[in-house]
Amino acid sequence: MVEIKEITIQEISNLIKEKKISVKELVEEYLHRIEKLDQGSHGLNSVLEINPDALEIAGNLDNRHSEGSSLLFGVPILLKDNINTADQMHTSAGSLALADNIPSKDAEIVSILRSKGAVILGKTNMTEFANYMTKGMPPGYSSRGGYVKSPYREGVDPSGSSTGSAVAVTANLCAASIGTDTSGSIISPATNNSIVGFRPSMGSLSQKGIIPISFTCDTAGPMTRTVSDAAIIYSELTSINGGSENSRNRFLVMKEDGEKADGKGCTLGINEWSLKNMDTEKAKKAESILKEIEKAGVQIQGFSIEPLPKDQIKGIQRYEFKYAINRYLSNLPKEYRMKSLRDIIQFNQEHPETLRYGQELLIDAEENTRGDLSENEYIELLKNRERLKMQTYEILRGIDACIMFTENLLLHLIGLPVITIPHGMCNDGTPYGICLTGLTDTDLLNQALFLEKLVGQRKVPLL
Repeated sequence: MVEIKEITIQEISNLIKEKKISVKELVEEYLHRIEKLDQGSHGLNSVLEINPDALEIAGNLDNRHSEGSSLLFGVPILLKDNINTADQMHTSAGSLALADNIPSKDAEIVSILRSKGAVILGKTNMTEFANYMTKGMPPGYSSRGGYVKSPYREGVDPSGSSTGSAVAVTANLCAASIGTDTSGSIISPATNNSIVGFRPSMGSLSQKGIIPISFTCDTAGPMTRTVSDAAIIYSELTSINGGSENSRNRFLVMKEDGEKADGKGCTLGINEWSLKNMDTEKAKKAESILKEIEKAGVQIQGFSIEPLPKDQIKGIQRYEFKYAINRYLSNLPKEYRMKSLRDIIQFNQEHPETLRYGQELLIDAEENTRGDLSENEYIELLKNRERLKMQTYEILRGIDACIMFTENLLLHLIGLPVITIPHGMCNDGTPYGICLTGLTDTDLLNQALFLEKLVGQRKVPLL
């Protein structure tokens, strides 16, 4: 049997086309690994629900001709539990209030994945309502799914809210996963689990059919073990009408002869503010990374982008959540019992087991916002967002990409793409990684492919 641990999407595609493994065999291997490592009281608890149709879908794919098909043909992918699937699985955002929600339509990105031949393997656990339920909820906890555990060691924070999506990828429970990000929910767990998390620019992927927080800041994105895999998934999701076999043609492929590996002609920005505000160990890692980059001939250009005050992005989320969640619920089947945010709050009040950490943010959104986006403060926050966006775009103009050694919520607020690259471990057993941003998705992925080869150090958990 083929070893699936650390296998890439390109390798899976080659094996299927060469008939060295069937899609059904591949799915069975991942299901076996999930049962062994994820399920039970001592498991990672990253997979919330298995698709009961997964093996049947795999068998049907095996009866189809794979030559010339998408690179995602037969690739098993897990979805965060806030992404709609019109099948036997539920879409609950980890909430018991929505535990019986079976949407009548796939999310648009799920429809694309299915059309490309991807196997939707199941749903991943997550921080309930993508961490927009209450203050102080532990990362990766949901009333429906319980706690997601780090695969590195007990006590390590797996981070959230796409916690299960990140843990499942690093533990090799799927070929890749799809997470969602509003203010770091892909980037933070990707960094804490030594994987690549890609938050594309706002609007590049459809959010239709995804349980929302903020339509200004929400986006889905791939979570993978390599930049190349993230580029493949992104390309497949954004090139709906064919060209799948050449899905990486828009991205730099590192040649064996070293083409582009010297980095000459490349300019990387370094956020100097982040260098001044990190502990000694991480500062040494950052210094080592910069030395490797400069040695490769890359030109370094320093500048400073200070962190965004949390009330800026939290304020927009606060006003948009009630409007967005009510709109999402209105698109569910008419007979579904949850029709508004008020219904969810009432359910939680009637079922105390859902309120281990409370529902402070849900109540605040229901009682203290109008839900029609008419508040003056909200309008001013959007105007300020546009000012910050213009200022940041001006700073980044002329730079191929920018390294952020600490996460900056400004990037999430203004909708710039962000990607993580693993770089070994910290002394406390937590994976370490860098964030990279740029003005366009394609240019950012190209630079990430280069930097991954130069400084990438993924740490595979010992499972």
